[in-house]
Amino acid sequence: MLIGTAAMLLSGWLSYGAETGTGVNATNRVGETLVPLKSGEARLVSYGLYCVTSNSRAGSNAPSGGDLVLILRNTGGKFINLERVSAGDFTLRDAQGRDIKLYLRSRPTGMHHDAAEVIHLWEDHPAGAVEPWSLRFETFKAGLPDPVSLTITGIEPSKAPRK
Repeated sequence: MLIGTAAMLLSGWLSYGAETGTGVNATNRVGETLVPLKSGEARLVSYGLYCVTSNSRAGSNAPSGGDLVLILRNTGGKFINLERVSAGDFTLRDAQGRDIKLYLRSRPTGMHHDAAEVIHLWEDHPAGAVEPWSLRFETFKAGLPDPVSLTITGIEPSKAPRK
């Protein structure tokens, strides 16, 4: 349910498309699209993981999985403070167990019960990473009173439809 709801809500956020071209039948669709990869539940949260695909000429040459969007929804009863979360709380590994360097493109803040948080992750050089990937997110290092821990396996951004 989360993955469908989030896709509908965020389609306006990340589908900034525009029509380009001149003349009859010369229109090209450009824009960015969130494509669902995985969804599920873990302790205190439900989640949806998406990759960003592009219709633009520049983006269509980008390797799959360069941009990931993780949406967390607080299913626990308390506020989950994520202000101290950093890229070091995420581990992305390829099928051969090699780490893929991750950067936070957005700074998480926190979630009240039933609220969602959008975390934009950027991977450094995902083209050489063998799929499927696994993503681990743990907030133990951040020293939060109610730590979040989730593992998402079987991530295959290259199989996501490119629009």
